[in-house]
Amino acid sequence: MSVVADDPIVKIIETNPVKDPVEGKIISEKNKDVQFTCVVENKPKNSEVQWNGIVRRNGTVTTVPISTSTRSYDSFKYSIDTPSPTSWRLRIQNGQVTDEGLYRCEVQISRQNYARAEEELVIVEKPQIADLRTSSDVSKSAGQSLTLQCHATGRPTPSTKWTRMAGELLPSGGREHLKPALVIPNLKPEHAGIYQCSATNSAGYDYRDIRVTINFAPVVVSANQAVQQAVGYVKELVCDIKGYPTPQPEDISWTKQGAPLNFDSHIHIRNIPGASSRITSILVFWPVLESDYGAYRCDAKNEKGTSGLGFQLQRSATPTEDRSNQIRAGASVLAVNIGTVIMVLSVCILHRMGFH
Repeated sequence: MSVVADDPIVKIIETNPVKDPVEGKIISEKNKDVQFTCVVENKPKNSEVQWNGIVRRNGTVTTVPISTSTRSYDSFKYSIDTPSPTSWRLRIQNGQVTDEGLYRCEVQISRQNYARAEEELVIVEKPQIADLRTSSDVSKSAGQSLTLQCHATGRPTPSTKWTRMAGELLPSGGREHLKPALVIPNLKPEHAGIYQCSATNSAGYDYRDIRVTINFAPVVVSANQAVQQAVGYVKELVCDIKGYPTPQPEDISWTKQGAPLNFDSHIHIRNIPGASSRITSILVFWPVLESDYGAYRCDAKNEKGTSGLGFQLQRSATPTEDRSNQIRAGASVLAVNIGTVIMVLSVCILHRMGFH
């Protein structure tokens, strides 16, 4: 049928949000207002502009009359205004999933003939982590199993994944786990840390950080268990301890050949707290005496158990470096050296004064 010059021309010229160029649809977030502006050229004088919605209600596609001219049939849901003499703007207030569908602007030409334009509205919802179905901070013991759950609501249905902070590898290997459940069958101390559950869809992103705490008995190690030094020089035995709860200084003990140490001015302990459930205990000899050589042991405990490590302090013919990479003489050697210097100086002075 040919179109005569005075036939109505109906166009939807503007929407808010704007039409998605890829989907060819109006995509709006849930609970946001949506606007369609319809322009009608050559509108018949005896015909009114109508807005209708073709939506799904209770599983059935239904045509919902929205307005005639500027009269809304549901003023709580829809409002109509006329920005210009030839335009009719529909506002859908507080858009919900039930508002999804086709929205049609039309004007009647004859009894069964309409000029119309329509746009499709899609309602999306940003992901939201589901509190009751997603794991929260958890504390477990080494050797136990753990299942972390990550669930989210949203429209379209969000995709979920598990990662670790700072890009650390997951216990299962890899940096991402793309299923809602992350299963760790045999927990180890290195599995402790922050795990992130994240959910993504076309509307946005949400996440939750879950702290996993692993309780385990102390593990005691050292870079050097056989330590050598000459008499009169500084040396340290270094005991590196990791455990959770982290052992406190009072939970760390040093013994020599099974007996408690007798601390005096030349031997003492330094305990240095570290990161990631670590503490370093250092037995310092200032300086090493002849009686100090022998077998030593460092023990640490917490509520999960006790562990220890043995050391040997051995005699060296020549001085060796300490932890600061220096060769340092102890106080008694310095005292002898200073006394010798004073005596030599005194002899020199007396000699010059003629007392010889």
